[in-house]
Amino acid sequence: MADTQGNGAPGASPGGHYSGPRAVDPTPPDTHHQDPDYLTRTRFLSGVAVAGGAVLTAAILVPLVGFAVADTVKEEEWRWIDAGPLSDFPAGDTTSIAISGPNPQADRRAFVRNKDGQLIAIWNRCAHLGCPVQYIAAGDNYICPCHGGAYDSLGRTTAGPPPRPLDRFDIKVVAEGKDVGRRGDVPGSWRPGNAPDDARVLIGKAFSIDPDQKAYRLHGPGEEVEGVLANLYPF
Repeated sequence: MADTQGNGAPGASPGGHYSGPRAVDPTPPDTHHQDPDYLTRTRFLSGVAVAGGAVLTAAILVPLVGFAVADTVKEEEWRWIDAGPLSDFPAGDTTSIAISGPNPQADRRAFVRNKDGQLIAIWNRCAHLGCPVQYIAAGDNYICPCHGGAYDSLGRTTAGPPPRPLDRFDIKVVAEGKDVGRRGDVPGSWRPGNAPDDARVLIGKAFSIDPDQKAYRLHGPGEEVEGVLANLYPF
C-alpha cells in the first residue's frame, strides 16, 4: 500500500529522528585536556604567579634573615684601643669619646663613666634600631632621639622600645705596659685605684648585657639577649 501522506518510501514510519547513514560524522574538537604535557593559558599564568611570588618572598626574606644572623655567624674583629690618659676622664663625670676600630665599620662612640670609683664604657648605639643615643648630664641618663628609647645612668632600659640595655665595651687602665687597678663590680668595668693621671685608658671588645648587667656576646640592634626571642630577630 502506497504512502498516502508523502512521507517517503512505502512502509516508512512517519515522524521521529533520522537514524540512517550520514555523509560526514562530525568529531568533537581536541581540547588537549587529557594531555599532561599540554600547557593551557590558565596553567601558564598560574605557574608565573607562583614563581613570581616565590621570587618576591625570597627577595624580602633573604636580606632580613642575613641581617638577623650576621652578628651570630661572624665574630667581630677587635683589639685594645688607647682612648687617652686617665686624666681625660675626670672622676664624677661621663665623657663622650670617639673610638677608631680595626676597620671603618668598627668606628663608634662611647660614653666613659668614671663614677663610684670605677670606669664603665657604654656604647652610644641604641639597642632598638641602632640610632646614636645622647647623654643627658642633668639626669645622668641616655635618650634616643629616634623612637624615644630611654636608659638610666648604667645604660639599662627605662622606657621605649629597646629590647635590652645599651651595649658596653671592655675597659682597663695600664701604665708602663702593665694593668693598674682591678676589675670592677660589673662586666667590663675597671677600678683604677691609685693609678697615676698619665696612666692610659684602653677600650676593648664590645658586648651586650641584660637588665641584671650579665654579659652576653655582642647582639645587633633589635635582638634580645634572653627569653624566648633571644635567638630570633623580631620582625
